[in-house]
Amino acid sequence: MEVLEDWEVQYGPHRFGYKDLFIATKGFKDRELLGRGGFGRVYRGVLPTSNIQVAVKRVAHDSRQGLREFVAEIATMGRQQHPNLVRLLGYCRRKQELLLVYDYMPNGSLDRFLYGQLKGTLNWMQRFKIIKDIASGVFYLHQQWVQVIIKF
Repeated sequence: MEVLEDWEVQYGPHRFGYKDLFIATKGFKDRELLGRGGFGRVYRGVLPTSNIQVAVKRVAHDSRQGLREFVAEIATMGRQQHPNLVRLLGYCRRKQELLLVYDYMPNGSLDRFLYGQLKGTLNWMQRFKIIKDIASGVFYLHQQWVQVIIKF
């Protein structure tokens, strides 16, 4: 039986079971790897009960992203809702494993279109829409959301 801590009751969007995320990502296999970040890897997964595609961020054990930062991300990203920001669906904490579950973005990272394998495939109208959408998301985080995340 798992015991919920105060922060989980107060901030937690949805707590996923480790087994479900392990099955969803096919055991965190490399073929499901979407990318690597500064503090972990992100895997594509399909939730076994609902068949919904998700992105699962697996925080690296040796990263500086500790429990405090993990909780901070849940507390901030777990409550925000904006059409131009990826949504945190939930989390999983099992022993030393820290996992964050996000909406899956089927088109992948914007980075692929700007610098990677799809470089040069965006026309100027698409680029302008992306710039406006990014600005809208940053404005929301800077001024419109209840808890200001970005301060200038």
